[in-house]
Amino acid sequence: MRTHPATVVSLGGRTAEVDVGLAPLVLELWRAGIGTIHSCQDVGENIAALAAKLPHLEPVARRQAGRASIGFAELVGLMSFQDALANAGPRDGFYERMLHWASPDAWQCVIGIRDPGLDDPDSDGAKGPPAPDGTPRSRLEAASFQVRFPASDIEDATERLRRHNRHETVALGRPTWEAITAGDD
Repeated sequence: MRTHPATVVSLGGRTAEVDVGLAPLVLELWRAGIGTIHSCQDVGENIAALAAKLPHLEPVARRQAGRASIGFAELVGLMSFQDALANAGPRDGFYERMLHWASPDAWQCVIGIRDPGLDDPDSDGAKGPPAPDGTPRSRLEAASFQVRFPASDIEDATERLRRHNRHETVALGRPTWEAITAGDD
């Protein structure tokens, strides 16, 4: 079930239905040669729909309200996205949110993990003999990489990717880390 209005985004041989609020950003990612596997313009609203059936998710929905997400199949995609953003705009508050966990509205990176040993216990996914109860052993692996960020950063991220895709150079400057440093007493 789709929570947000969507539009079809196409570039070359790639086509996907994408939340309207993220469509321009996803298109710029694809132009940069960075593939995506899923996106959401407001993770909190998506989780809130689940929280109606799973009440323990209500606090998660509140924490993620107003946060967008972009997913990548590989870590290199996530890092290419953030590297492009970091080098296509000044090292300002946006840059600091993107990099430092203690910044107000800091970006979050989430790694999705799966257990291929459970899918096919006879494959190389499960290493070693079964557990004493006969169940297959686990072999966990990273399955996806996601970045969650304030939806208010979508427009700036899109413009930075446009500059990246046009090969524009910008003065980067040095970050001040103003939002995360305590003043002297």
